[in-house]
Amino acid sequence: MKKLAVLLALAVCAVPAFAGETGVLKLSLWGKRLALAVPANTQEITGIDFGIGSDAASVAGVQLDLVYAKSDKVTGVQSALVTRANRFTGAQLGYVNFGDGCLKGVQFGLYNQADELHGLQLGFVNNVKNINGLQIGLVNIAKNGWFPVMVIVNGRF
Repeated sequence: MKKLAVLLALAVCAVPAFAGETGVLKLSLWGKRLALAVPANTQEITGIDFGIGSDAASVAGVQLDLVYAKSDKVTGVQSALVTRANRFTGAQLGYVNFGDGCLKGVQFGLYNQADELHGLQLGFVNNVKNINGLQIGLVNIAKNGWFPVMVIVNGRF
């Protein structure tokens, strides 16, 4: 355990030399206000955003939270009980996933929702307004899909 703590401390000390204007490591208790980042930018993260609940303007890397993860733009992986992103490229993993804008990649959860999807939704209930890809789940709703509502699989290419 001590070795892990020393390794983390060395990584945190070395990060500012390479970071530039973005935060490389962000630790969040809740939202934007109860957060600490190295360097001090808590809204532009290039690296790891970790906490209980997090809100960031952009994340390029991993946003891993226990309760909720929210970001305007994500490139990488977003994971929490509830996830929300406006522009997303990568994998969104949670019990409930929301893609408010264009989502390119994969949503995996119990309930997945997106305005526009280019990729795959895998869950019990999948809901999308505009799809260019595939939905696999118990109930699949896609306004422009093969059918508006399908069981097991729906999509459009």
